[in-house]
Amino acid sequence: MATKIVSTVQECAISKAVENSSDKYSPDTLMRYHTTLALIDGLVADGCFTQADKRKAYTIINQKYGLSSDSIYAEIA
Repeated sequence: MATKIVSTVQECAISKAVENSSDKYSPDTLMRYHTTLALIDGLVADGCFTQADKRKAYTIINQKYGLSSDSIYAEIA
């Protein structure tokens, strides 16, 4: 009997397609953005991240998705 080898590695949470997307306000991009922020919020709630870490992470994620801090879609920590 042959053994099937399957990769169990997950994709990066933020794909290259999102980083290079010309439509940063598309529903798919915004859903990924808010999902990423929810992961950060979960780490803060679990005590893994401090509020200062959260602010830094939000800034990095905003930049990664091309959202300025004064955008109505951007979250601010």
